[in-house]
Amino acid sequence: MAKRELSISLAAKCQLLFGFAVVIIITGALMVPWLRMEQLANRQPVYEAGVLTSLALRNVHRAIPLAGQASAHDMGPRPLTQSAAFNPAVVIPLIHRHPELHGTDPVLARALRYFRRHPHRLHYGYVGRGANHKTVYYQVTGIYATRSCLECHQAWRHLFPQRKYSSATIPNAAIKPLTKALVAVIRAKVPVQLDQDQLLLNRVVIIVSGLIGGALAIIVFYLITTRLILQPVRVLRNTAEKVSKGDLNIRSAISTGDEFEQLAETFNNMLGTLQASQTQLEATNRSLDTRLIELSRSNVDLNQANKVKTDFLTNVTHELRTPLNAILGFTDLLLTNDQITGEPKLNRYAENIQSSARQLLELINDLLDLAKIEAGKMVLRPQRLVAPDICESLINFMKPLSNKKNLHMSLTINGNIPMVTTDAARLQQILFNFLSNSIKFTPPDGSVRVTVEMADAATLAISVTDTGPGIAPDQQESIFEKFHQVDASVTKQHGGTGLGLAISRELATMMGGRITLVSAVGHGATFTLMIPIELPASSVVDSSPDQPPPQAPKPPP
Repeated sequence: MAKRELSISLAAKCQLLFGFAVVIIITGALMVPWLRMEQLANRQPVYEAGVLTSLALRNVHRAIPLAGQASAHDMGPRPLTQSAAFNPAVVIPLIHRHPELHGTDPVLARALRYFRRHPHRLHYGYVGRGANHKTVYYQVTGIYATRSCLECHQAWRHLFPQRKYSSATIPNAAIKPLTKALVAVIRAKVPVQLDQDQLLLNRVVIIVSGLIGGALAIIVFYLITTRLILQPVRVLRNTAEKVSKGDLNIRSAISTGDEFEQLAETFNNMLGTLQASQTQLEATNRSLDTRLIELSRSNVDLNQANKVKTDFLTNVTHELRTPLNAILGFTDLLLTNDQITGEPKLNRYAENIQSSARQLLELINDLLDLAKIEAGKMVLRPQRLVAPDICESLINFMKPLSNKKNLHMSLTINGNIPMVTTDAARLQQILFNFLSNSIKFTPPDGSVRVTVEMADAATLAISVTDTGPGIAPDQQESIFEKFHQVDASVTKQHGGTGLGLAISRELATMMGGRITLVSAVGHGATFTLMIPIELPASSVVDSSPDQPPPQAPKPPP
């Protein structure tokens, strides 16, 4: 299997992820001092404006005359100071004598609108451009006079004519008293004198500190990951690559004192177990090779022995059939001789000789067929035939045997049966085995029925059903084995070699069909031969005319 190339290594992945995390963490950490520095720098003008406003408020409070001391005409805009360091903070009374201050001063106009919308606020701040286009911070502070203030400072009453009194200014006896009223404002103007160079330097220091901290963190993490994580991983990877190439003697040497060392020990134990298993497997393979050689030699010997057996059976059966045929021929002559038939004892002896010779001939024929099948020399000679006619002729052929046991034999034909192309002799041999077994095992006064029908459009089914003792389920497969009999004891009641059904199954397979059995103990048995109506082309076929066809079984006496 080809080794897949890595899109990104573990080391590069760890370094990229950690670098990204360091950038996020350091950026978030440096944003706090950055924002705090900006906030402190912006608060300085506000603080200075607050100091000026406090001084102006104290001076105004001292300058307001008490009852009967000064007139209101002395109350105009008052500068707090003319220092060069600061622009003055001006106190502006809200009276109709100074309307130009309301219209020409946009900062004051914005502040008054702000105080009207927010009557509870005391300060209004605004950053704008002053002379020479310098940044200036304006702070307008409202002065509110309460009833206690107007009772002491009677001069404020002259600032508000009676036609101007309302519930939003100064209370009188005709209206509901108010808690306080806006009577003046203090406008403070402070230049924003931030040291841009110092501010820039502070920003540069913060950025450089972050870069240095990030670089140090990345270097430290690189050393940690390289020595403590990636180096053991590389050792394990190199070891695994050598193991994949077949080197099981290598071991992983990691001494980190942590989980990597435990992993290396487990890996080494696994390699030891794998090596031991491989050694044991090699020993087993050598043993199997030795046994395989022995089995091959035994198989050769068995094939030779089987060939010798087949040749022996073929030769012996041919040699035995010749004298047996002579014995049967002379026995037939004896049974037709009047001197023999006139003597019951001699006639019985001749019949016994004929019966034993026929049984021996059937055994020899079965052995010869079995030898041909095992040697692959069995051939089929197909011809067109009518299956019901063959079944009827076999029933008539077996009538003498069935009459001895008073068995009722019948033939049932279901539907139209087409002509079949197959080996007639082998078909008769299979059906003869079925009928002979049924007659043999069916008790007297029983019945044997032959049924011919079409299993499907291309398959012919011929069944032989009897009323015999039946076959147990555990015996239904073994009866098709060679030399197997249901009753194999010494005291068995029925004869036979156990080759008939075995040869019948082999012949049915050669004809492209199969044999099925349906039986139950005490309910008889049904053997069914299913063959195609056309002999398959893959079957072994011999069409040479010089070969004599196999002989059909001779009728019993």
